[in-house]
Amino acid sequence: MSREALKDLIEKIVLFLAIGLMLAIFLDPTFFPTLGEIANNIVLNPLTALPVELAIMAVAAFNGLLSSIAQKYGMDMEEQKERQEKMKELSNKIKEARMSGDQGKLKKLEQERTELTQELMGNLTKQFKPMLYILLITIPFFAWVYYVTDPANAIYEAPSMLLPFIGEVDFSARVWGTIPTWIIWYIVCSIPISQVARKTMKVGI
Repeated sequence: MSREALKDLIEKIVLFLAIGLMLAIFLDPTFFPTLGEIANNIVLNPLTALPVELAIMAVAAFNGLLSSIAQKYGMDMEEQKERQEKMKELSNKIKEARMSGDQGKLKKLEQERTELTQELMGNLTKQFKPMLYILLITIPFFAWVYYVTDPANAIYEAPSMLLPFIGEVDFSARVWGTIPTWIIWYIVCSIPISQVARKTMKVGI
């Protein structure tokens, strides 16, 4: 099997696993907590030695770093940016050709725009592939946080933290009846950590 054929096979397997994982989560309510328990038993149990807020912060840091690495080495953001600039220039030229009534030039420019649009879509599809790898890794981490913040599993005596001016925040509670509180804390941690990682690795700069 050639290198390209092997790469194509791996990508198809990853796509199949990612889709299968998402379907299992949506179709079986017990799958997500079970996945979290498996992740805890096999890999992530040492993190439970940390206070729950620091454990969630560690997960946010890992996922932010992983996302930045995928964007830097798996996605050609500079190429995509150049194509978008070229598309903007083409749109301006097409507008000018329409105003001048130059049908020959207009037809040629519209053909160029069609080809460039296809290139942009192909590049987006290519850049989406690294996200599948991230998905397969980050979902078990999310499942793990879901599992350890559930008081029924008795991982933490009280999965909560004390915040100034707010008081005790229970990570097993839900905001607006649907969003687990730990997700809010995860986002609060993830944004600055991801920004630092992206700036350090010069991603999107």
